[in-house]
Amino acid sequence: MAQVPRAGRGAEPAAHFNHALLLRARLELDLTQEQVAASIGVDVRTYRRYESGAVNDPRLGFSVRSPSRRRILERLGAELGLAEADLLVAGAGEAPAGAAEAPSGAAEAPAGAAEAPSGAAEAQAPAIAPAAAHGAAPAWRPLHAHTLQRARHFVGRGEILDRLAAWAGASPPSPRVIALLGVGGAGKTAIAERFLQGLGDAPRPGGVLVWSFYDDPRTEAFLDQAAAYFAPGPGAAPRPPAAPGEQLARLKEALGQGPPHLLVLDGLETVQAEGGAGRAHGELHDALLRRLLCAIAAGLGGARALVTSRFELADLAAWAEGGLSTIRPESLGEGDAASLMRRWGIQSDDDALRALFESTGGHALSVAVVGSYVGAFLGGDAGRLSAARAAHLAEAERDDVLARRLSSVLSAYARALPPGERDLLARLSVFPGGAGEAALLRLVRAGGEIAGAMAGWGAAELARGLARLERLGLVFAARQGELCHSTHPFVRQHFKSLLGVPPDRIHAAGSAAPPPRLDEAPRRAPRERRAVDAYEAILTELLGAGRATEAYEIYALGLGGFAHLGLQLGDMARGARLLRAFAGGDDPRGMPASLPARVRASLAYDAGLYAGALGDLAFACACYEAHNEIAGALADPAPLATGLRTLAYTERLRGNLTEARRLLERSAEIAGIAGSAGSVARAADQAHAVRALALLAAVLHDLGEVDAAGERFALLRAMGDAPVARRALWEAEHALALGRRDEAREATERNLAACRRRGWEGHVAHGHTLLGLALLGGGGDGDVASAEAHLVEARRWASVTGEVEVALRCHELAARLALARGRLDDGARQALEGLHVAEACGFGPFRARLAVVAARCALARGAGQAASAVALADAAVAWAGEDAWARADALHWAGVAAAREGDVPCGRELLAEAAALRARLRHPEAAASREALSRLGSTPASEARFR
Repeated sequence: MAQVPRAGRGAEPAAHFNHALLLRARLELDLTQEQVAASIGVDVRTYRRYESGAVNDPRLGFSVRSPSRRRILERLGAELGLAEADLLVAGAGEAPAGAAEAPSGAAEAPAGAAEAPSGAAEAQAPAIAPAAAHGAAPAWRPLHAHTLQRARHFVGRGEILDRLAAWAGASPPSPRVIALLGVGGAGKTAIAERFLQGLGDAPRPGGVLVWSFYDDPRTEAFLDQAAAYFAPGPGAAPRPPAAPGEQLARLKEALGQGPPHLLVLDGLETVQAEGGAGRAHGELHDALLRRLLCAIAAGLGGARALVTSRFELADLAAWAEGGLSTIRPESLGEGDAASLMRRWGIQSDDDALRALFESTGGHALSVAVVGSYVGAFLGGDAGRLSAARAAHLAEAERDDVLARRLSSVLSAYARALPPGERDLLARLSVFPGGAGEAALLRLVRAGGEIAGAMAGWGAAELARGLARLERLGLVFAARQGELCHSTHPFVRQHFKSLLGVPPDRIHAAGSAAPPPRLDEAPRRAPRERRAVDAYEAILTELLGAGRATEAYEIYALGLGGFAHLGLQLGDMARGARLLRAFAGGDDPRGMPASLPARVRASLAYDAGLYAGALGDLAFACACYEAHNEIAGALADPAPLATGLRTLAYTERLRGNLTEARRLLERSAEIAGIAGSAGSVARAADQAHAVRALALLAAVLHDLGEVDAAGERFALLRAMGDAPVARRALWEAEHALALGRRDEAREATERNLAACRRRGWEGHVAHGHTLLGLALLGGGGDGDVASAEAHLVEARRWASVTGEVEVALRCHELAARLALARGRLDDGARQALEGLHVAEACGFGPFRARLAVVAARCALARGAGQAASAVALADAAVAWAGEDAWARADALHWAGVAAAREGDVPCGRELLAEAAALRARLRHPEAAASREALSRLGSTPASEARFR
């Protein structure tokens, strides 16, 4: 295919179809036009347009973006021995005088088959086309990563399309996100595809990325593609794939640059929760995708998103009055439905059409399928639709109306189709992302029940069967590397139920890879993405076949579980998806009953680890609770002690400190030691006891019980524990908060070296952020350069894994470093970016700490920023919750900001409370609160509170 020139090169002439070469090749082979047309599966009129050159547009040349054209090109090459490079030539082709010109993008489909959109994905041209003039803004080529299913016949929806067209061109867009919501088959995808068709494929001032989660539900794959498209390298050159922790940051940075970029996301319900078991209805499974859509809704440069879904966008509810708008396509009216049925070939009178319309309820897909069925199998005579069939459709009103009506029509279709085409459609339905002809031929050649009624077919019969199903509107073609055929999810669901063969056997037979050998586990878990993809496919097939034990072996041994998939590869999104597959949905309590209880518990626990790393704290807690329910029935108390402790750790991140304390006291009790500091007797389970007590000490510190926290840390040492990893980090944080900077730094340096020797890179990253804070000092007067070096080291881990807790620690350190350097805009940006992440993910205390740094940056900027500082600091006071240290700092800076804005009484009151709390905590900055208060003067009431 002729490539769009890269930026910086001169524009190349459009490609044209070499019709003269085609004519010469046919004559040399002594073939008639009819023979060539039959061999490539098109009617002779379509073939003649190619041989005459009528397919070449005088201005735009010949586009091969549509799958039907691509397929014809491939078959011409195969049948006539011509190379694609020879059939596509640069420069104007010579069309015969008077040759009819087809409109740009006109369909040349096999015998009327539906053509896929002109933007269908293929070997992609560079995303950014060269500017029309030197210094002009770059122009973006749309990228159709997936082909949205085109309605073969489209009617109505003019008002919605007009609204979308105006929104696409608005600057800035309002709203930022539009959601097309409705039941399956309501026409959401068809509307989105029609809207894209109106945009066209010409270069635009902003990019257009089209992604179908029906075809590929992997959110990390979407983020990969989006980051590569919107954030290319210099000169539009491809950049190396972003690490998991960099995907979202790189994408958000690119979208925030200002161009009117557009994301079109189809089938979002496939990555949304159906509700219950720790997730709200419509909540996105993937925290990164959730954060992206929230950022777009809040305002991210000129970016906008159009999504289709069956579910409400629960995560964007906060922007329902501004950043998000919902459009619910109504059922087709009687006039539009009649027009659609006539286009499908129904010739009946108005009364018959009205009866059909009433039987479908105006459901768009049902109307289309009824029209196709009557047009194809009943000669276009609606009167031949039996009274019994019509009554059955009407009867569906008593139940799930639209689903039952459509199912009834599809059942009639299944009976009317020839057996081979019915079995072809059923087997195609096993592949949600579509299947190419090579995969389908493998099914045919497998014979037996795998091939079904297709047994004995050759490539020609398969091509004819696919072409006929396309004409009937049951199948559409799309290019995704190779030409693939797929179908609507509703149609897929119905015909898949007719298989009569386990789907995993069909899927395995259609794969070119050899069947997996479960007895040959690799010596090392794979690191290459392709190998990990292959393991995921095997695991999913095994779960689909009910072979949960073998699937667990693949996860735990082949992929290395969380220790490898999460901690080594940072592939948290994949891990979360795999564990959701084990559970069969969103409930971590749904792990396969065929697995032993300890294995079910470990899977629920790992699900929590992935969710926690991604910042999905609420769901992580639900997973740990599921683990603890199972672990509580085990003879060994260790899993329960671990589960309670990890749940407490997560509740601490959320700011639920009292609940965390309760859980840890119970964990310590199970481990055989009281949670109080009164005893130093050796615990029944020393390892679990010291972990529980160390975290309990950290929680007590957060609650402001400084002496009690110190006693627990002392107790640990009396028990003979040598602090390492998180236990040492928590004790160092305690020391640093009390102003013992050298003690904290020295302890952390020893701990960091020990963790590095053990390969505990997550703890190493945490240690680097702590060292950075220790070197920086509370007033920012420390060794800033060395602190920055530790920030660089910590960010390595955050980039690899995307672990949100470490990323937030990096945001806080980076913001405080920028504040110390006087780079106030950068400090505010780092603090606010972290604040948005903390807010989206539910990290309560981090919200307060980051809001405080942002408020300090606003105050340092001087005039005109006091109101912003007041708002941020007041929010920090509210967000601090039970965290005494976060509250003390928030109160101090809220008081300073209030006084700066002129509300001295309020500032005096807040500073008095801050001074009292800081004094009780033995906060090293307590004197600063007293000094700030004294500068404001005092009243008897405030002096009393201060004392």
